[in-house]
Amino acid sequence: MLRLALLPLLTGVALAATGDVTLTSTGCADSSGFEKCQKQANDQLSSCIAQAKKDNSQQELLACGCQNYVDNYNCYSASCWNRVWECEYQEYIIDYFINCPIAKLPVPYFPAPNKAPDACSCNVGKVFLAIQDAIQETATCSNNANSGDASSNLQQIQGCDCCEISGALSSLYNICPDTDPKLIGLSDVSELQSQLNTDFNSCGSYLDTYDCVNDLGYSLDGVTKYYKPTDVVPGGTATLSNAAGTVTSPASGTVFSYTNGGDGTVYTITAAGHVQASGDSGSRSGSDSGSGSGGSDGSDGSASSSSQTTGSGDAATTIASSQGRAMVVPLIACF
Repeated sequence: MLRLALLPLLTGVALAATGDVTLTSTGCADSSGFEKCQKQANDQLSSCIAQAKKDNSQQELLACGCQNYVDNYNCYSASCWNRVWECEYQEYIIDYFINCPIAKLPVPYFPAPNKAPDACSCNVGKVFLAIQDAIQETATCSNNANSGDASSNLQQIQGCDCCEISGALSSLYNICPDTDPKLIGLSDVSELQSQLNTDFNSCGSYLDTYDCVNDLGYSLDGVTKYYKPTDVVPGGTATLSNAAGTVTSPASGTVFSYTNGGDGTVYTITAAGHVQASGDSGSRSGSDSGSGSGGSDGSDGSASSSSQTTGSGDAATTIASSQGRAMVVPLIACF
Protein backbone atom coordinates (compact mmCIF):
# COMPACT_ATOMS: atom_id res chain seq x y z
CA MET A 1 0.00 0.00 0.00
CA LEU A 2 1.26 3.46 -0.83
CA ARG A 3 1.74 5.93 1.97
CA LEU A 4 1.87 9.70 2.12
CA ALA A 5 5.12 10.93 0.62
CA LEU A 6 7.14 12.91 3.12
CA LEU A 7 9.49 15.76 2.45
CA PRO A 8 12.78 13.96 1.77
CA LEU A 9 14.75 15.91 4.33
CA LEU A 10 12.35 16.91 7.05
CA THR A 11 14.17 18.20 10.05
CA GLY A 12 15.31 21.53 11.37
CA VAL A 13 18.23 20.25 13.38
CA ALA A 14 19.84 23.22 15.09
CA LEU A 15 19.88 26.21 12.75
CA ALA A 16 20.41 24.30 9.54
CA ALA A 17 16.90 24.59 8.14
CA THR A 18 17.18 28.36 7.88
CA GLY A 19 19.73 28.03 5.09
CA ASP A 20 22.04 30.64 6.66
CA VAL A 21 24.78 28.39 8.04
CA THR A 22 28.12 29.78 6.87
CA LEU A 23 31.58 28.26 7.11
CA THR A 24 34.10 30.65 8.64
CA SER A 25 37.89 30.73 8.70
CA THR A 26 38.41 31.62 12.36
CA GLY A 27 40.64 29.06 14.05
CA CYS A 28 41.29 27.04 10.89
CA ALA A 29 44.61 25.29 10.38
CA ASP A 30 45.03 27.41 7.24
CA SER A 31 42.67 30.37 7.50
CA SER A 32 44.01 32.24 4.48
CA GLY A 33 43.95 29.08 2.39
CA PHE A 34 40.32 28.49 3.28
CA GLU A 35 39.36 32.09 2.48
CA LYS A 36 41.06 31.86 -0.92
CA CYS A 37 39.42 28.52 -1.67
CA GLN A 38 36.01 29.74 -0.51
CA LYS A 39 36.28 32.87 -2.65
CA GLN A 40 37.07 30.74 -5.67
CA ALA A 41 34.06 28.53 -4.92
CA ASN A 42 31.74 31.49 -4.51
CA ASP A 43 33.06 33.15 -7.69
CA GLN A 44 32.27 29.93 -9.53
CA LEU A 45 28.79 30.01 -7.99
CA SER A 46 28.19 33.51 -9.33
CA SER A 47 29.25 32.46 -12.83
CA CYS A 48 27.13 29.33 -12.63
CA ILE A 49 24.04 31.26 -11.54
CA ALA A 50 24.54 33.81 -14.32
CA GLN A 51 24.65 31.03 -16.90
CA ALA A 52 21.63 29.28 -15.38
CA LYS A 53 19.61 32.49 -15.55
CA LYS A 54 20.73 33.01 -19.13
CA ASP A 55 19.51 29.50 -19.91
CA ASN A 56 16.35 30.08 -17.86
CA SER A 57 17.00 26.75 -16.17
CA GLN A 58 15.78 26.03 -12.66
CA GLN A 59 17.59 22.70 -12.75
CA GLU A 60 20.88 24.45 -13.46
CA LEU A 61 20.24 26.84 -10.56
CA LEU A 62 19.76 23.90 -8.20
CA ALA A 63 22.92 22.28 -9.53
CA CYS A 64 24.84 25.51 -8.93
CA GLY A 65 23.76 25.55 -5.30
CA CYS A 66 24.60 21.89 -4.76
CA GLN A 67 28.06 22.28 -6.25
CA ASN A 68 28.75 25.35 -4.13
CA TYR A 69 28.00 23.38 -0.98
CA VAL A 70 30.38 20.64 -2.11
CA ASP A 71 33.12 23.10 -3.05
CA ASN A 72 32.81 24.88 0.29
CA TYR A 73 32.91 21.78 2.45
CA ASN A 74 35.84 20.45 0.42
CA CYS A 75 37.67 23.72 1.10
CA TYR A 76 36.87 23.33 4.78
CA SER A 77 37.98 19.70 4.87
CA ALA A 78 41.34 20.74 3.42
CA SER A 79 42.02 23.95 5.34
CA CYS A 80 39.90 23.58 8.49
CA TRP A 81 40.33 19.87 9.24
CA ASN A 82 40.94 20.83 12.86
CA ARG A 83 37.37 22.18 13.15
CA VAL A 84 35.31 19.61 11.26
CA TRP A 85 33.76 18.09 14.40
CA GLU A 86 32.45 21.48 15.54
CA CYS A 87 28.82 22.57 15.35
CA GLU A 88 29.49 24.94 12.45
CA TYR A 89 30.66 22.30 9.98
CA GLN A 90 28.18 19.64 11.10
CA GLU A 91 25.28 22.11 10.75
CA TYR A 92 26.56 23.20 7.34
CA ILE A 93 26.44 19.63 6.07
CA ILE A 94 22.88 19.28 7.38
CA ASP A 95 22.06 22.47 5.48
CA TYR A 96 23.51 20.83 2.36
CA PHE A 97 21.30 17.77 2.79
CA ILE A 98 18.22 19.93 3.29
CA ASN A 99 18.79 22.24 0.34
CA CYS A 100 20.41 20.00 -2.28
CA PRO A 101 17.95 17.46 -3.76
CA ILE A 102 20.66 14.99 -4.82
CA ALA A 103 22.75 15.16 -1.63
CA LYS A 104 23.77 11.77 -0.30
CA LEU A 105 26.49 10.28 1.84
CA PRO A 106 29.43 10.01 1.94
CA VAL A 107 30.45 13.51 2.94
CA PRO A 108 33.85 14.12 4.56
CA TYR A 109 33.82 14.17 8.34
CA PHE A 110 30.06 13.72 8.69
CA PRO A 111 28.62 12.80 11.05
CA ALA A 112 31.17 13.32 13.80
CA PRO A 113 32.44 10.24 15.63
CA ASN A 114 31.52 9.72 19.26
CA LYS A 115 33.61 11.49 21.88
CA ALA A 116 35.64 13.50 19.38
CA PRO A 117 37.71 16.42 20.71
CA ASP A 118 36.35 19.89 19.93
CA ALA A 119 33.07 18.33 18.81
CA CYS A 120 29.62 19.87 18.93
CA SER A 121 28.04 19.24 22.33
CA CYS A 122 25.19 17.44 20.55
CA ASN A 123 26.00 15.17 17.63
CA VAL A 124 23.55 16.98 15.37
CA GLY A 125 24.63 14.98 12.35
CA LYS A 126 23.80 11.73 14.07
CA VAL A 127 20.42 13.09 15.14
CA PHE A 128 19.71 14.29 11.60
CA LEU A 129 20.54 10.95 10.01
CA ALA A 130 18.50 9.05 12.60
CA ILE A 131 15.44 11.15 11.78
CA GLN A 132 15.96 10.61 8.05
CA ASP A 133 16.32 6.88 8.63
CA ALA A 134 13.10 6.85 10.66
CA ILE A 135 11.28 8.40 7.70
CA GLN A 136 12.84 6.07 5.15
CA GLU A 137 12.36 2.95 7.25
CA THR A 138 8.66 3.73 7.58
CA ALA A 139 8.27 3.42 3.82
CA THR A 140 9.75 -0.07 4.00
CA CYS A 141 7.72 -0.90 7.09
CA SER A 142 4.46 0.12 5.42
CA ASN A 143 5.25 -1.78 2.24
CA ASN A 144 5.81 -4.90 4.34
CA ALA A 145 2.21 -4.72 5.59
CA ASN A 146 1.01 -7.03 2.83
CA SER A 147 -0.82 -9.89 4.50
CA GLY A 148 -4.19 -11.07 3.24
CA ASP A 149 -5.99 -9.29 6.07
CA ALA A 150 -6.70 -5.68 5.08
CA SER A 151 -7.62 -4.67 8.62
CA SER A 152 -4.41 -6.12 10.00
CA ASN A 153 -2.41 -4.34 7.31
CA LEU A 154 -3.95 -1.00 8.24
CA GLN A 155 -3.15 -1.57 11.90
CA GLN A 156 0.46 -2.40 11.05
CA ILE A 157 0.81 0.67 8.83
CA GLN A 158 -0.45 2.81 11.69
CA GLY A 159 2.12 1.12 13.89
CA CYS A 160 4.79 2.04 11.34
CA ASP A 161 3.68 5.68 11.41
CA CYS A 162 3.81 5.72 15.19
CA CYS A 163 7.29 4.19 15.16
CA GLU A 164 8.41 6.88 12.73
CA ILE A 165 7.32 9.64 15.08
CA SER A 166 8.65 7.80 18.11
CA GLY A 167 11.95 7.10 16.37
CA ALA A 168 12.38 10.72 15.35
CA LEU A 169 11.61 11.95 18.85
CA SER A 170 13.70 9.26 20.46
CA SER A 171 16.72 10.29 18.40
CA LEU A 172 16.64 13.66 20.18
CA TYR A 173 16.40 12.14 23.64
CA ASN A 174 18.71 9.17 23.12
CA ILE A 175 21.53 10.94 21.32
CA CYS A 176 21.44 14.38 22.98
CA PRO A 177 19.53 14.05 26.28
CA ASP A 178 21.11 17.18 27.78
CA THR A 179 20.40 19.47 24.81
CA ASP A 180 17.29 21.61 24.56
CA PRO A 181 15.26 19.56 22.04
CA LYS A 182 13.85 22.74 20.49
CA LEU A 183 17.34 23.44 19.16
CA ILE A 184 17.74 20.10 17.42
CA GLY A 185 14.47 19.56 15.61
CA LEU A 186 11.59 19.09 18.07
CA SER A 187 9.22 21.45 16.27
CA ASP A 188 9.92 19.89 12.90
CA VAL A 189 9.58 16.38 14.25
CA SER A 190 6.14 17.36 15.51
CA GLU A 191 5.18 18.19 11.92
CA LEU A 192 5.43 14.49 11.16
CA GLN A 193 2.15 14.11 13.02
CA SER A 194 0.40 16.33 10.49
CA GLN A 195 2.06 14.75 7.48
CA LEU A 196 1.20 11.26 8.70
CA ASN A 197 -2.22 12.37 9.96
CA THR A 198 -1.26 10.73 13.23
CA ASP A 199 -1.47 12.28 16.67
CA PHE A 200 1.41 10.85 18.67
CA ASN A 201 -0.76 10.91 21.77
CA SER A 202 -2.89 8.23 20.07
CA CYS A 203 0.10 5.97 19.45
CA GLY A 204 0.25 4.34 22.86
CA SER A 205 -1.75 1.24 21.94
CA TYR A 206 0.14 0.76 18.67
CA LEU A 207 3.51 1.05 20.38
CA ASP A 208 2.29 -1.45 22.97
CA THR A 209 1.28 -3.84 20.19
CA TYR A 210 4.28 -3.44 17.90
CA ASP A 211 7.89 -3.38 19.04
CA CYS A 212 9.49 -0.93 16.62
CA VAL A 213 12.73 -2.93 16.45
CA ASN A 214 11.74 -6.57 16.83
CA ASP A 215 8.34 -6.47 15.12
CA LEU A 216 8.68 -3.72 12.53
CA GLY A 217 12.41 -3.74 11.81
CA TYR A 218 13.43 -0.22 12.76
CA SER A 219 17.14 0.30 13.33
CA LEU A 220 18.24 3.85 14.11
CA ASP A 221 21.86 4.50 15.01
CA GLY A 222 22.08 5.84 18.54
CA VAL A 223 18.47 4.99 19.44
CA THR A 224 18.07 2.21 21.99
CA LYS A 225 14.73 3.24 23.49
CA TYR A 226 11.64 4.16 21.49
CA TYR A 227 9.58 6.45 23.65
CA LYS A 228 5.82 6.16 24.05
CA PRO A 229 3.48 9.13 24.60
CA THR A 230 3.27 8.61 28.35
CA ASP A 231 6.99 7.98 28.89
CA VAL A 232 9.08 10.39 30.89
CA VAL A 233 11.97 11.80 28.90
CA PRO A 234 15.04 13.88 29.76
CA GLY A 235 14.23 17.53 29.22
CA GLY A 236 17.61 18.95 28.35
CA THR A 237 18.29 22.67 28.64
CA ALA A 238 21.80 22.99 27.19
CA THR A 239 22.53 25.09 24.14
CA LEU A 240 24.86 23.95 21.38
CA SER A 241 28.55 24.55 21.97
CA ASN A 242 31.88 22.99 21.13
CA ALA A 243 33.52 20.67 23.62
CA ALA A 244 37.00 21.01 25.00
CA GLY A 245 39.94 19.52 23.18
CA THR A 246 42.01 20.14 20.07
CA VAL A 247 42.29 18.20 16.83
CA THR A 248 46.04 18.04 16.17
CA SER A 249 46.09 16.04 12.93
CA PRO A 250 43.58 15.34 10.16
CA ALA A 251 41.47 12.32 11.08
CA SER A 252 41.45 11.13 7.47
CA GLY A 253 45.16 11.53 6.92
CA THR A 254 47.15 14.06 4.93
CA VAL A 255 45.55 13.05 1.64
CA PHE A 256 42.32 11.15 1.07
CA SER A 257 39.80 10.65 -1.70
CA TYR A 258 36.07 10.10 -1.56
CA THR A 259 33.29 9.64 -4.08
CA ASN A 260 30.51 12.18 -3.67
CA GLY A 261 27.28 10.31 -3.05
CA GLY A 262 25.16 12.80 -4.95
CA ASP A 263 26.93 13.13 -8.29
CA GLY A 264 29.51 10.33 -8.36
CA THR A 265 32.47 12.71 -8.60
CA VAL A 266 35.72 11.62 -6.96
CA TYR A 267 37.40 14.34 -4.91
CA THR A 268 40.92 14.25 -3.47
CA ILE A 269 41.45 16.34 -0.35
CA THR A 270 44.92 17.45 0.75
CA ALA A 271 45.11 18.70 4.32
CA ALA A 272 46.73 22.10 4.77
CA GLY A 273 49.65 22.31 7.17
CA HIS A 274 51.09 19.01 6.01
CA VAL A 275 51.92 20.16 2.48
CA GLN A 276 52.06 23.63 1.02
CA ALA A 277 48.51 24.89 0.69
CA SER A 278 47.44 26.21 -2.70
CA GLY A 279 44.01 27.46 -1.67
CA ASP A 280 42.32 24.68 -3.61
CA SER A 281 40.52 21.79 -1.99
CA GLY A 282 42.12 19.28 -4.33
CA SER A 283 41.55 17.55 -7.61
CA ARG A 284 38.24 16.36 -8.96
CA SER A 285 37.49 13.49 -11.29
CA GLY A 286 34.70 11.12 -12.20
CA SER A 287 31.35 11.38 -13.91
CA ASP A 288 28.43 13.41 -12.67
CA SER A 289 25.39 11.19 -12.42
CA GLY A 290 22.96 13.90 -11.35
CA SER A 291 20.83 11.28 -9.70
CA GLY A 292 19.94 10.29 -6.19
CA SER A 293 17.97 11.63 -3.33
CA GLY A 294 18.77 13.31 -0.06
CA GLY A 295 19.27 11.50 3.17
CA SER A 296 21.31 8.72 4.61
CA ASP A 297 22.37 5.74 2.55
CA GLY A 298 24.30 4.07 5.32
CA SER A 299 27.72 4.95 3.92
CA ASP A 300 30.54 5.95 6.23
CA GLY A 301 32.42 8.02 3.66
CA SER A 302 35.48 5.80 3.39
CA ALA A 303 38.60 7.21 1.79
CA SER A 304 40.56 5.49 -0.93
CA SER A 305 44.06 6.71 -0.12
CA SER A 306 43.91 6.71 3.66
CA SER A 307 41.63 5.76 6.48
CA GLN A 308 38.81 8.31 6.75
CA THR A 309 36.82 8.91 9.89
CA THR A 310 33.37 10.24 9.03
CA GLY A 311 30.95 9.27 11.69
CA SER A 312 30.94 5.86 13.31
CA GLY A 313 32.71 4.64 16.39
CA ASP A 314 34.50 6.53 19.11
CA ALA A 315 37.26 9.05 18.71
CA ALA A 316 40.60 8.11 20.19
CA THR A 317 40.39 10.76 22.88
CA THR A 318 37.46 11.17 25.21
CA ILE A 319 36.64 14.80 25.95
CA ALA A 320 33.86 15.72 28.36
CA SER A 321 31.53 18.36 26.95
CA SER A 322 29.96 21.11 29.02
CA GLN A 323 26.19 20.77 28.96
CA GLY A 324 23.26 21.95 31.01
CA ARG A 325 21.48 20.00 33.69
CA ALA A 326 18.69 17.83 32.34
CA MET A 327 15.17 17.94 33.65
CA VAL A 328 12.64 15.15 33.36
CA VAL A 329 9.30 15.81 31.68
CA PRO A 330 6.44 13.70 30.30
CA LEU A 331 6.73 13.15 26.55
CA ILE A 332 3.16 14.27 25.88
CA ALA A 333 4.10 17.70 27.22
CA CYS A 334 6.81 18.20 24.60
CA PHE A 335 4.55 19.21 21.72
